[in-house]
Amino acid sequence: MAIDNKFIADALFPTFPVKTRTGNYVRIKRGKGQLLANAAGDGKKDPLARAPGTPYAEFTRTSEKASWNTVDRGMKTPVDDVNAQDLARFFDQESADAKWLMRMIRMYREARVAAFINNEARWGFIESDLAFTAANLATFDAPGLIREAKRMVDKRQEDCNTLAMSRELWDLISLSDKMVKYCFGALQGQSAVTEKVVAEKFGFAQVLIGNASYDTSKPGKDGSDDTLVWCWGDTYIFVGSVQGGAPENGGIGRTFVLEDLTSGGMLYVPETYRDEDKRSNILRVRQDSEENTVNELAGLLIKVNDLG
Repeated sequence: MAIDNKFIADALFPTFPVKTRTGNYVRIKRGKGQLLANAAGDGKKDPLARAPGTPYAEFTRTSEKASWNTVDRGMKTPVDDVNAQDLARFFDQESADAKWLMRMIRMYREARVAAFINNEARWGFIESDLAFTAANLATFDAPGLIREAKRMVDKRQEDCNTLAMSRELWDLISLSDKMVKYCFGALQGQSAVTEKVVAEKFGFAQVLIGNASYDTSKPGKDGSDDTLVWCWGDTYIFVGSVQGGAPENGGIGRTFVLEDLTSGGMLYVPETYRDEDKRSNILRVRQDSEENTVNELAGLLIKVNDLG
């Protein structure tokens, strides 16, 4: 089961281990940061010049105190000795169930982070004139919108190094006339628009495509292709600055992980223990974490569907 290439949440929100379940850090709010105070003056006098006996010019940056509050989440499944022995003729049930559990908890995190990212009130947005649909492949302007959004984030003096979107949007954009022409010119031949090509053309360090999906059918009911939905919807494209390390390094956000209860800061903690009463090995995967914003100026959404 190849699952690592399905998920992008871990790349968007790097982990930062913390010692306590709750704590405080400094966050920059969109519209309040004052990160780029005017130190150039009006051209008539030098605002940084100091006369003898007077102080240097003082500038302050507006921020606010925010807090993390990690949440203990997890799931488990029993592997009965009888079932494991019977199925051993075909496959290792314990290994298969461990992979299934890991996929389930990562899928839950993926959907949670997708909802966190696709929030207009958090990052702000620019909007396409045309919906990004198959009918508009020849006319919607993905390169123009991506360049505009990246330019806006760069103008805030943030390192706009990441482009993220859903699988559905990527499939459309990579085939669109304007993206193909932007990447390869008029004589594109059989060239394909790939994540690497887009990263190089626009100056991104990473282009992330959300491939994870989940089943919306009720527990106990049979699922089908019609009940599967992508974790990342087709309304928004996201551009922003993703940074690791301590929150003061900037970037859109972090995943705060309670260090002492996660084997030193592991985002996903797999465990196995014995339940003799049920003659079963119990497989469990858990996490103790929370995603939160660091700098709202470091990201921007491009709204390409459900247009106003």
